[in-house]
Amino acid sequence: MQYVTSKGLIHRDLTARNIFLFGSIVAKISDFSLCCCCDESGTYQETANIRLPLKWMALESLVSKIFSEKSDVWSFGVLIYEMFSFGRLPYAGLSDDELVGFLENGHRLERLMNVDQSLHEIMTECWMSNPEDRPKFTYLEEKFHAFIEILSELYGYVEADN
Repeated sequence: MQYVTSKGLIHRDLTARNIFLFGSIVAKISDFSLCCCCDESGTYQETANIRLPLKWMALESLVSKIFSEKSDVWSFGVLIYEMFSFGRLPYAGLSDDELVGFLENGHRLERLMNVDQSLHEIMTECWMSNPEDRPKFTYLEEKFHAFIEILSELYGYVEADN
């Protein structure tokens, strides 16, 4: 997504169903049908009445139909939730009409048992109400490279009990 963003594009449909896996370590983003170019301010205002993936959308996109890199970052947080929930539908207990109120009241997707605290903190950052408070994809790329580095160092080793 950092590459997509660097080209001035907003994906707007970053979901697990649009990620293709190749082998064990290659993932590619697909379905650019909702993709758009952002303006000089880095945003895109949707004016048409089209179908959008509501449960992956950022609050400002739901309320004002404003999209940006930061709305894709929100969707990325939901994508992480999908991955660690093994494909569970986000906000499954909520109707589309209830979603905006739920998010405006500060509620977010629950922390899954198999998500460690540091990853959950990143997900929470992706879901900040104010888009400016959300990380950029360059920051997320750095964080995930650091995770991979730590996991690579620990691979195959366990801590012994004293």
